Amino acid sequence: MGREKFKTKSSFSEAQVEADVAMYLGWCTALNTQPFRLLDVNEQKTGADKKFDAIVAIYIQFKKSDALAEWHRPKKLPEMSPLQSIRKFRSEKELADSPTLYFKLRDKAEKAIDFQHNVLYYNNKPPISYSIYVAPLTLNRDEYYNDLCCGPRFLSDPWVWRRQNIHDGRHPSGWTSRFDIQPFLRKHISIIPHETVRDSNHFYAFSEMGDDVSWHSPGIINGGPFRLSDFMSRRIHEIFSEEQPLTTVDEALSVATSVLNQLNIDSVNILNGENSFDRLKNYGRWLHKNFSIRQMILCLDKEEIQKIRFNLRR
Repeated sequence: MGREKFKTKSSFSEAQVEADVAMYLGWCTALNTQPFRLLDVNEQKTGADKKFDAIVAIYIQFKKSDALAEWHRPKKLPEMSPLQSIRKFRSEKELADSPTLYFKLRDKAEKAIDFQHNVLYYNNKPPISYSIYVAPLTLNRDEYYNDLCCGPRFLSDPWVWRRQNIHDGRHPSGWTSRFDIQPFLRKHISIIPHETVRDSNHFYAFSEMGDDVSWHSPGIINGGPFRLSDFMSRRIHEIFSEEQPLTTVDEALSVATSVLNQLNIDSVNILNGENSFDRLKNYGRWLHKNFSIRQMILCLDKEEIQKIRFNLRR
């Protein structure tokens, strides 16, 4: 403990969080006929390139959360370490700090071209692609796995919005997004990288409720709510409510090409494959191998989505 007795470390690893969240998102898929599907780039047999003709690419960097105790101004101000500065800043700005959860940006690998954070930032190009950090809002392993194993899964109709059912005539039960009420997804923060960095000595900090997000530098990050359930629900809401145009695989590939150009990397060997969908997935595999960034693809059936949009306008 020593000088950092105000710090509580999580028992999780980034790899554990990545595996559990990716698995859970895979459970959230409608069976049989469906207007969309969330595809993990690591899945080998999908046929998604034939069934779906629009996509939204989602790039995720999984983190584990550690915790800082509430700041109490000492009689003698200690040397301001980065973690002490986080505590002091959040106390002064009256942000939730009992405790404060946080994670640090990853150090640049010895042979890496750029910081992982910057690569994640470059891939955030709404509405074509989105980039987020995802970290648990708990340090307790038992609580985490209890949430993972509870709630509705493997449903033929998992897309139930809280206030509105969506009908296409053939599915009277409708599709809703239960993303916003699923305990496991509500127990994760999702933060969009908001600027580039020149070193990794930066931290995102947040409350146990998934709000009051700060950046150290320091600054306060606006634009919440920030839970993973909120992020996923917004994506589905935008698709059904016509807030944003449906985007294509080729548009997502253009983002990938732009990122590789920005990194001064030849895209020929990375963006290869029999079709655009395969090339995009190969880009995702390259990102994961080189930067530990996971690619998820929200695959859309334009015809089915347009039917739902039409019925919502009636």
